[in-house]
Amino acid sequence: MLITECDASGKACRFIIRPNRSLGSKGKMIFFLAVCAGSIGIAIRFWLLGAWVVMPVVLLEMIVLGTAFYMVERDSRDIETIDLTDDDLLKVTRAVKSVVDEWRFQPYWVQVVLRSDRIKWYPTHLSLRSHGKSVEIGACLTDEEREELSASLKEGLRILKPVEHI
Repeated sequence: MLITECDASGKACRFIIRPNRSLGSKGKMIFFLAVCAGSIGIAIRFWLLGAWVVMPVVLLEMIVLGTAFYMVERDSRDIETIDLTDDDLLKVTRAVKSVVDEWRFQPYWVQVVLRSDRIKWYPTHLSLRSHGKSVEIGACLTDEEREELSASLKEGLRILKPVEHI
């Protein structure tokens, strides 16, 4: 998911990139508890009928499902922020699994590169390059959102770069 915030002059923009979350934390918890209640209810019925082996399997399934939901919730907190400011700075901040990385680029020298793969069904790759450094951004975005971000970054950089008259 791409969120763009710009000031009125258009010289300072912030691009916030997050994974798409179709179901919030509360919804995931309600769904998980409903599945647990249903599965354990059925397992208790089988246990009462004498098929006690079903109960450990169901409990193991619930542990695996809970672990999967936990991992999805943890990864949905990842965020990338791209700050394009009028003080000649492009700053990329990535917070993934509570590790924060930061890169700074001079807008005059940075290149926005959107690469398509030779194989059509592979996703595109968007990166920022300058002076031998390269940072891939927007890995959780769709191809259309990457193209939109690429165009917005190029436009923002064009506004910030000084015009040279020959």
